[in-house]
Amino acid sequence: MTLQFGLFDYIIIVVFYALAATVLLFAWLWLRRWWSWRLVIVPVALAALIAPWADEVWIAWRFGQLCKDAGVHVYRQVEADGYLNATSESPYSNLKPVLVVKPSEVARFDKEGFKFVEYLLQGGKVWRTERVPEGLWRNMSDHPKARYHYKFADPRQEVPIGLKIEKREVLVVDAQTNDVIAREIGYNRYPAWVQRLWIGSFGSGLVQCPDPGKGPPREHLPTAAVKPVR
Repeated sequence: MTLQFGLFDYIIIVVFYALAATVLLFAWLWLRRWWSWRLVIVPVALAALIAPWADEVWIAWRFGQLCKDAGVHVYRQVEADGYLNATSESPYSNLKPVLVVKPSEVARFDKEGFKFVEYLLQGGKVWRTERVPEGLWRNMSDHPKARYHYKFADPRQEVPIGLKIEKREVLVVDAQTNDVIAREIGYNRYPAWVQRLWIGSFGSGLVQCPDPGKGPPREHLPTAAVKPVR
């Protein structure tokens, strides 16, 4: 469990404690003649003591537990001529067939090694890029022809699963059997209330796991599960 508090957060906590102690002291001196107040001030003081830490501790602990399951999980590796990418639905539905011969685009496509890649369009149509001797032939299709579909587990893409935590999950699905052959899981966490008092001026305070900026390069879906036919 790693708390995300920094210098500014600890300064805010100290100020909060000072203000809370001042208020409680004056309240104690003003109301001490009533015994019933003494039954109230102790839980109020405890609440003030815990308040700056409670949500951050919970978020950090929960995030740490969830991140143990983060990353790429391949249950079955397959070979195929291509796959459907349904993770970035384009709003275009009237694209015209085109032959791409630009060497850099052809080379980039060849680097993956697939014969075709399909992209899902809004409305269910598919934009297909296929390797042909002349270059890359791109055309529209009414439905996917690829057996393996790379898609989000949930259409919302980032799904709230608890206090200030979201889950990101993409799948590779065998469309013939509906089996999930691989999944990639990630989590987002957002700041606790103490950080939110100031961090908006510097950024979102978003923390992710796996952290895309740390560690060695990792192979991601779909190519971690779907390999070109040799």
